[in-house]
Amino acid sequence: MKLATQNDGTRDGRLVVVSRDLTRCADASAVAPTLQAALDSWGRCAPALATLAHALEAGTVGAEPFEPAKCLSPLPRAYQWADGSAYINHVELVRRARRGGAGELTPIP
Repeated sequence: MKLATQNDGTRDGRLVVVSRDLTRCADASAVAPTLQAALDSWGRCAPALATLAHALEAGTVGAEPFEPAKCLSPLPRAYQWADGSAYINHVELVRRARRGGAGELTPIP
């Protein structure tokens, strides 16, 4: 099963199921409006999305041409907290910022 997020003008896009050959897609909003919503309720959504994928392959569901250029990142606003403090470059930049941007960088032992 292939899933994609199409740009529909909203911040999170629209979830679609994509055919194996990447030529067609079917709207999956009846199952979940976005990929994030599908992931949040995966136990309920996965079987329905799989059924939609099988119907798409069989040609028994309405489909439209799949255009990758109309897609967004799969999770345009994924919830995350990224910590860069393990990277020396990040630590040096933070040290420089705390000094107001002036002066030499303090070497990290």
